[in-house]
Amino acid sequence: MEERAAGLILFRENHGRREYLVIKNRRGGHWGFPKGHVEPGEDDFQAALREAAEEVRISRIKLVPQFRTVVRYSFPRQNHMVNKEVVLFLACTDEEGQPYREEVDDMLWLPFSEALQRITYPEQREALRKAEEWLNAG
Repeated sequence: MEERAAGLILFRENHGRREYLVIKNRRGGHWGFPKGHVEPGEDDFQAALREAAEEVRISRIKLVPQFRTVVRYSFPRQNHMVNKEVVLFLACTDEEGQPYREEVDDMLWLPFSEALQRITYPEQREALRKAEEWLNAG
């Protein structure tokens, strides 16, 4: 079974220090980025924007052009394996955000090294590394 999702690696500048948003998923208890299924009629970026608005109440988003990374992983659901592909965009915001408690247990704005330690899955940690390198190179 194939699934497609999209999300945002969100960052902000806080007193000259870059911070990334990480969220704790209510269902799985894992830490990662705001993301979710791409709905019919949406493109990946529209889905990523909708998920950020739904999960963390952030809608003032400035996309970092040209950055896009894809995370792939598989996991069991009921009696079959699901192959999931998640497109992640990089974007800046000046909003604090607020967790939507039905989906998000917690959310934190953390500097790169702390965000990297907090993220549960290695594929998403690698996406964060790519984002940090992209921003440092720019």
